[in-house]
Amino acid sequence: MKRLLFITGLLLAITIIPVKAQNKKENRFEKEFQKTLALVNSDKFTVKFYIATPTVQTLFTPPGAGNNIDIDPKNCYLWVQDSLVKANLPYFGEGSVKSGSQLDTISFQNILFSRTVKVYWEGKKKAIAYQLTIVSGGDVYYLNMHIQYDGTCYLYFSDRKRSPISYVGQIVKRKTDMPSPGLQ
Repeated sequence: MKRLLFITGLLLAITIIPVKAQNKKENRFEKEFQKTLALVNSDKFTVKFYIATPTVQTLFTPPGAGNNIDIDPKNCYLWVQDSLVKANLPYFGEGSVKSGSQLDTISFQNILFSRTVKVYWEGKKKAIAYQLTIVSGGDVYYLNMHIQYDGTCYLYFSDRKRSPISYVGQIVKRKTDMPSPGLQ
């Protein structure tokens, strides 16, 4: 009888401890997600990008399968304040214009044409789909951003003149009202 009670107690302990650890992890993910969602909903944030991936579009290669290029987050950013969006993104894809030692950049400061924010489940964690459309000087920029619970951002940028390119970065709270050339 004592043996049966011991085995039952041991089995209960083995099943309860992992459940508590799982709940702690889920609570941590939820807290991080709520911070990120509050930052996105504030419409006052900066995304600093550190990796660019030019898309390769061939018959056998899926989009976004190009080489990763490390970039300086101080000079590569997307800045949002309410309906104003400013971006400075280096461009490495097809259709890039290089003059001397200068790389082509995607640079604009305009008012939003449209914005969509949706929360969705990615496995057991929540994520945010953030889409922006900006009209600037006869061109239309489409920015589709996937923001993970911890603030990691994946931006897919496309417009009418260039091949699409994607970036990886981190969303951070903005410290100033207007970005300087070196950005905060």
